[in-house]
Amino acid sequence: MMGFSRLGFFLMFMYLAVPTFVLYFAVKLAVKSAVRELKDEQII
Repeated sequence: MMGFSRLGFFLMFMYLAVPTFVLYFAVKLAVKSAVRELKDEQII
């Protein structure tokens, strides 16, 4: 029974962690791209 509990915890962690990392990298890439575009237009 303990093995099932650990497996459930691991699956729940992966279910929450993977979308969080994907969202983090998507936002990071978008901000980096926006800053680069503003630098090209000499706004920053």
